[in-house]
Amino acid sequence: MVDSVLAFVIEYWPKIIEIIAVATIFYYLLLTARGTKGTVVIGIIIALGAVYFVCSYFQMITLKIILDQVLFYGPLALLVILAPEIRKMLERASKTYALVEWLFPRDDVQEQSPLLEAVTDAAFELSERRVGALFVIERNEPVAEHLVPGTELQALPSARFLQSLFEKHNLLHDGAVLIRQDRIWSAGNFLPISESKFIPEELGTRHRAAIGLSERCDAVVLIASEETGMLSVAFNGRLAFGLEHEQFVEQLKAVAEPNENFASIVPRPAFI
Repeated sequence: MVDSVLAFVIEYWPKIIEIIAVATIFYYLLLTARGTKGTVVIGIIIALGAVYFVCSYFQMITLKIILDQVLFYGPLALLVILAPEIRKMLERASKTYALVEWLFPRDDVQEQSPLLEAVTDAAFELSERRVGALFVIERNEPVAEHLVPGTELQALPSARFLQSLFEKHNLLHDGAVLIRQDRIWSAGNFLPISESKFIPEELGTRHRAAIGLSERCDAVVLIASEETGMLSVAFNGRLAFGLEHEQFVEQLKAVAEPNENFASIVPRPAFI
């Protein structure tokens, strides 16, 4: 049995590699398109391909001719119609680290920085007092082009200072605080609202804004809910919602070290 399997692998190893490569490409295409209109497009393409196969098998000539034209000109039309979504998918593709991490694992794990400690301490305090807050932690991709800028601060990290920025009497409390280069860079920033139809209706503007920014760049957005006091983390268009303190820290570690198991309450289309 083993010899026959080994002989099969030796004889057909180019085909096996080809199948694995195609499966990997298709998997990462679906992973990149997840949460965007691209998922719908992929579903339509798969459905049309299945119909085309059926028409070819049963010699449905008229339908096959129509599908030939649709499949030939359709991609060109989609490139024009879905240009913004394609751009978003390409941006998200640059944030898919799972394969790289698997090929080149890191042995060392960095401890939480003083800046992250200040942010988490401030988030815990604000959540206990039911004070709404948004923290944007910039990573590799600049966030400036995706938000309406607020007031520049460039302050040293301090949990107490971060808390004060979201107090009701502070003129900057309505916006988000931007964390950049180990500094509290600015406050009063306004984030883009997500247009995803898969976000539960009970989530308010603060959560939709957090998801909206995370769809456009690789920033991590932390949310403290004013209504419930719950803590949430948005990253890569996904949202870990209603976290306890330990879960909140775990999710921060998960996104600091890219992890495809990042929790999410945002439903996905059934075929993903």
